[in-house]
This record gives sequence, structure tokens and C-alpha cells, in this order.
Amino acid sequence: MKFLSKLLSRRVLFLFQMIVTIIFGYAIYKLNMIPMKFFIPLIVILLIVFILLYKGQKSSNEHPVKPKIYKIVSLLLSIVMIFGSIKIMQGSNMLDVITGADTQVIEYSVVSMKESTYDSIADLENLKFGACLASDPINTNKTKSLIEEDIGTISLDDYSTTNDASKALYNQEIDAMILKEIDRDALNDTISDFDDKTKVIETYKLRIPSAKANKAKVTQEPFNIFIGGTDQKGDISTAGLSDVNMIATVNPVTKQLYLTSVPRDYYVDIDGYNGKDKLTHSARSSEGINCTMKTIENFMGIKFNYYVKLNFTSFMNIIDAIGGVDIDIPEYKTKNGDGTFTTKIYKYNMKPGKTHMDAKHALAYVRERKSFIDGDRIRGQNQQIMIKAIVKKICTPAIVTKLDGIFKSVADSLETNMSSEEVRSLINMEMDDLAPWDVLSYHLNGNDQKVMDFATIAGPCPNPNGLYVMIPDETTIVKAKGYIDTIMSGELLKIEDDE
Repeated sequence: MKFLSKLLSRRVLFLFQMIVTIIFGYAIYKLNMIPMKFFIPLIVILLIVFILLYKGQKSSNEHPVKPKIYKIVSLLLSIVMIFGSIKIMQGSNMLDVITGADTQVIEYSVVSMKESTYDSIADLENLKFGACLASDPINTNKTKSLIEEDIGTISLDDYSTTNDASKALYNQEIDAMILKEIDRDALNDTISDFDDKTKVIETYKLRIPSAKANKAKVTQEPFNIFIGGTDQKGDISTAGLSDVNMIATVNPVTKQLYLTSVPRDYYVDIDGYNGKDKLTHSARSSEGINCTMKTIENFMGIKFNYYVKLNFTSFMNIIDAIGGVDIDIPEYKTKNGDGTFTTKIYKYNMKPGKTHMDAKHALAYVRERKSFIDGDRIRGQNQQIMIKAIVKKICTPAIVTKLDGIFKSVADSLETNMSSEEVRSLINMEMDDLAPWDVLSYHLNGNDQKVMDFATIAGPCPNPNGLYVMIPDETTIVKAKGYIDTIMSGELLKIEDDE
């Protein structure tokens, strides 16, 4: 009891609370998200409370219980500040994880027939391999070198397409196939039983440079961000098809965010390749997301400052972390004929009007396209609607208490080449004025058409009847460029009807 009495003495509690207050204040200061006009009053209030609690703990014969109450309050406040400091530091660490990305991962697998007796890469020693070098000669050869480090020199037959290499595997002309994981879905579309009849012996992860940031003064001047949504779950650094492609043009001075949605099937010249292909296929190149960004820069005549890459996992985590979003579903032309539709994912029945969506409903909504007469065009518009709803929810004072949860929830499934300091400065700016953002959007359009010619990035057309692409409508590209130029020049953008 004597030890406990000393531990809870006025002087010990004074020293303990002083140390905890200093640590708490330092944690907030280092976080650099709280404007000084809020930080200084907060510290002053804590010091005043600190002094009052210290004085209140002075022994008093008139009120013997009063000092004990003050001690309890002092102890509880210190505990709260300890947990607050831990949360702040955890949030700061999570922010460091998702920012400053400088590499991306391309996965290559060694595939054999499922009925084969091969179970490990060692079982393939002195056997014959096949691959389509034209799809990505640099990284295919890197994978070949990694295999040779494991089992020695290998024989590698080159095929004109991944389809041809697959047929050779089926016909036992080769014992194993070197295949980029991002191409597996494409093979499943053309060879219906590929997943069922094959197995992965070994997967190699290649790290390649990611796009370097073109630094901007993010709180003082306009800048462009590429928002890329991949078609995969799991580790965000792994390359995936670019199903969502958006240009976010940000003016921090006028508080305008302009979103340009680019269709995934846009038939455009692919950077570094001699020919046109679907934009979504650009991620199959040896440069991954870098190729997608350069391709958009080329036909849009812009330069990206940063990128933000997210997959389905991060999207759902963000929605959960902010407590869901409110969406006003437009009355689109649906195949049901009455504006209602059933999502392919989770089979939710949706109808026009205002509704609150949790993560699963939100994912089902932004992924749906086959229910709409205008298909992928509507999916792009719904993705813009969702981003607007997220921005609206994030730009509220209440979200400050959820920042730790948001950073933690997306640490493994969202990345950006913006630095943590730049993100902190943007959050600091928003908390400083709490001004609402004007979010505008526009969707590039085009005409559906069957084509046979593809850039070597995807190989020759796998379907003898051709594949559907979207031929760009140049008038929409010109209009979008004009909108971007307006934002980048520092002018206030106005779009009638918010297209």
C-alpha cells in the first residue's frame, strides 16, 4: 500500500502527466495534419487542465475526497493521451506505407498440365519450356534467368502468341509454359478449361520501377493524378489489368476536383508498341502501370504528376472505414426496362433513388455494366458518382477521428507515388479551412466496333471473328482536354449538367 501511495502521489502524477502531455503534443506536431490554429489552442488547453489538476490534488482537510478525484481524473486523462499518441503514430506509419511507391511487381508462373507428375521447379530440370516472348521479352527473359538459377540452363521455345504456347503445352510439345499471371484471365476467355487442366508449379515475382512523381506544390497549384483500378484482389503492388482509368485534375486553390473517366476498351496507340490495343491491355506491358499512364498522356496531351492505384480490396476497405456512402442512383436505361437492375456481384437488386451503401453494395454498384443498355459507359459514370460520394464523406470534420482506421484499412491495397509529406499537407490544408470541394466529372465516349488488329502487347486477335473495342470519339477528347486546361490554368471550371 505504501508503494501504491507513492506511485499515486501528487509529484509522481505531475511528472507522469507532464511526460505524457509532451509525448502527445509531439506526436500531433510530427503528424503534421493539424493546422497550427488548432494545435496551439489544444496544447494551451491541455496545459491549463494540467495545472488545474495538479492544484486540485493538493491535500485538503476540508474536502479529503477531492484530491483523490483529481488524481483519478489526471490518471485517466494521461491514459487517454497515451492511447491517443499510439493511434496517431500508428496512423502516421500506415500513411508512410501507402505513399512514396517506387516499385511494382510483375508475377510470372511456370505452368504445367495438371495430370503431369511435376510438383516443383526441380522436377522440370532438363525438360522443355515454352513462352510467348513477344508479349514481354524483357521480363520473360528475366524469369528464364531466375528459373535457370534454380535448375540450370533450360530450353525455351518461342511462340507467336500465348494461345499457341498453351496449345503446345496441351499437345505435350513442351513440358511447361512460362506465363505472366496477368494474362491468365485472357487465356481463360479463349481456352475455357485452361484453369481446370493446368497447375502452377512455381511463381516468380519481378520488381520493376514504378512511375516517378512529377512533383507539384500540392496546396498551391493544380496537378493531375492517374487513378487506376486493377481487376485483382490482394497485394496492390502486383500488376493487374487497368479496369478503372481516371484522370483526376485537382486545383487546391479553387477547391475543384475534375474527373475524366477513360473507357477500359478505348482502342488507342499503346506507348512503346507499334499499333493500337485496348487501354486495359496496356498494363500487360513490361512497364505495367507506367505504360497505361504514358498511353493516356499521349492521346490526351497531358502530364501526370502522381498516380493512385487501388484494387477491389482497398475500395471495399475505404467504404467500410468511412462508414459507408450515400448514393443517388440515376435512372439509367436498363435491360429490365424499368430502371432497376440486379448486380452480377452479390446479386443485389437496385433501383433509382437515394440509398446508403456499405462496402459490398458499393463494389457491386461500381462493377455492374451488363444490366445497362450503354454497358461500360454507365459503369464509368457510376464509378465517378462513387468517387464524388467518397470525397464528400472524407471532406467532413467528423472524418478526422477515422483517419487512423482509413490508413490502416488500405495499407496493403492502395498505393501512390505521392510522398507522405504531400498527403499530410493536403489533409492539413483541408482541416484548416474545412471548405467543401466542387467535384465535377466527364466521361470520354466512343463507338463500339469489332477489330482484328492489336498491338503486340496482347498478340494477334484470339477470336477469328474479332473482338469488340471502343473507337474514341475525338470530340469528347477535345472537350475533356479543354476542361483539364481550364483547371490547370487556375481558372474556375463550370460544366453545365455536370456531364
